[in-house]
Amino acid sequence: MERYIKYHTIGLFVFIVGIVCLVIGSVFVWQAMDVKAKIQTGLADEMITTGLPAEGEEGYDPNNTCVDTAAEAQAAHDLILSHMRADPGRYGDTERGSAEREQYVDGITLRNSLMIANMGFGVSTIALGVGIFMLITGIALSGTGLAIRLRK
Repeated sequence: MERYIKYHTIGLFVFIVGIVCLVIGSVFVWQAMDVKAKIQTGLADEMITTGLPAEGEEGYDPNNTCVDTAAEAQAAHDLILSHMRADPGRYGDTERGSAEREQYVDGITLRNSLMIANMGFGVSTIALGVGIFMLITGIALSGTGLAIRLRK
């Protein structure tokens, strides 16, 4: 009888830990998906395109998609960097108070925003992976806890 109580208690504990893992995993997955959607919406609202013709220019396509993925954000960052380095050079190469320096600072601001978005995508992907891992762990622990608890 004492052995049954030990198995029963251990099984209950493992089952509860499994349920906690399922809850935490669900929260991680939900948060990851929510953050990724917010980043995509924020990027789409800014209507950043990667060197494609603007409205009124030849080759303009109204169905053109804006930057809204990590790969597109990285590509836009790299494109802006190449334009910045080709025209004024580096920040230190510009004259204080010049229009070039102001333009360079605008480029830095946009590049930083794109890199933060790219990092946000990366962090949300990590959170999604952790959430899925927690869900799998929760299922395994809950099943194990039930099996231990039902053992006679």
